[in-house]
Amino acid sequence: MKINLNKEEYSRCAEILDVKEQNIVSAEIYIEYLNNHYNDIDFAKDEKSYCKEFLNCLEIDENDNEFKTVNKDTKISKIEKLDPSKYKNDEYYNLIVNTKAKDKDWTLTNLCYRAYEGFVYNELEIDDKTFAEHTPFGYFDKDFTYPALIQNGQIWMSIIPHEIETMKEPIKNAHGRVLVLGLGLGYYLYRISKKEDVKEIDVIELDQNVIDLFKKHLFNKFTNRNKINIIHEDALKYLSNNKKHYDYVFADIWHNVGDGEMLYLKIKPFEKIYETTQFDYWIETSILAMLRRQTLTVYQEQIDGLKEEEYLKARNDNDEIINRIYFYLKSTEINSFDALHNLLTESSLKEMAKHLF
Repeated sequence: MKINLNKEEYSRCAEILDVKEQNIVSAEIYIEYLNNHYNDIDFAKDEKSYCKEFLNCLEIDENDNEFKTVNKDTKISKIEKLDPSKYKNDEYYNLIVNTKAKDKDWTLTNLCYRAYEGFVYNELEIDDKTFAEHTPFGYFDKDFTYPALIQNGQIWMSIIPHEIETMKEPIKNAHGRVLVLGLGLGYYLYRISKKEDVKEIDVIELDQNVIDLFKKHLFNKFTNRNKINIIHEDALKYLSNNKKHYDYVFADIWHNVGDGEMLYLKIKPFEKIYETTQFDYWIETSILAMLRRQTLTVYQEQIDGLKEEEYLKARNDNDEIINRIYFYLKSTEINSFDALHNLLTESSLKEMAKHLF
């Protein structure tokens, strides 16, 4: 980056960095709760009292000035009581909720959100002006049982509110000849196979054990099996070698942002090859939020005078991505708040993501 800001513009840009730090603090609060305090709340008469219990179990004073600042932008205190019937009425949920199976190191079983256990139920919401991140967080007042696919103790896919909500847009967008990267429990596959405007579906899955479990215990519940072709292959390798035309591609081969960002960045360049194909990605907003933070890290490092040789070494994937952002933006001029803001918009980040790998 070539940074040339006057005092006023520099001050405005610093506000974006402040929001980044608030986003990180907010995320750390949710992580602390989900890792260590998810069983701490036994009852709350309403959403307001639930929020108090949530903060109390984390030993956070709602009147603390630092918390007020973070809460103002990221809306931590906005916690919603959810209606379980909205999710229990989902057709695929009802089809498989009582199905149990095991194949090698994969297990299909039921898990449960305990009454008043908080959880993230939808994709991040981003304020387009400030880039503040709000995490949709909620709870049920009754136990909620859900199907889950587990490998060696790690949940890889489950039919929970977050899964159902984050699949709505990709389900709506699917059309014509569809390529799905990642099989999981088949939720997305089932939903799009029911659409009249989806004519054919190829599903790429790397793990043969997942395919075997799915075919043996779940595929027979599909009424439109004739539309579906399951292929045992690596997703990136398939995209590299494929000669078939697809109208739509949906990528869902990651567990979360942590393991998903690098895969996302390696799939994005294929959009330049599949020029007439629409691509969607599971939790893309959250992945782009991480990419935005990393771009701001490069901006801050350049303000601080970090030398180019520091971007030639990487200890992990995060370092590698930051290094590539630095070289991609090396000649980009930041001479105003608007220049930095425009760089951080969703459309700009999506474009950059096509060129990092």
